[in-house]
Amino acid sequence: MKKEETQTKESTVLGIITIGGGCSWYQGTDEIELAFKCAKVCKQDWKHLFQFKKKHEFPVNLFDLTKAKKGWRQNLNGRVYCDETKEELPLIKTLWVAV
Repeated sequence: MKKEETQTKESTVLGIITIGGGCSWYQGTDEIELAFKCAKVCKQDWKHLFQFKKKHEFPVNLFDLTKAKKGWRQNLNGRVYCDETKEELPLIKTLWVAV
């Protein structure tokens, strides 16, 4: 019996929700799945400070990570940059997700 090799897929999309003085984020390859997981993480991370209704709508900003070489960084105005090259990563779109 052969062992199955686990392959790690490189994340190509970053989802960020800016809330209060911080943010919640999630990385992945599928935009829809990533947006829902990012919203769930946000709700879990910030429920001690904010009261979220059932089916609260979150704006998830999706950024393209294909040009990020060694990680990414978000600044105070919501833009995302490559850690190594300091170039701005493009915003793909914003999805509104109800969780």
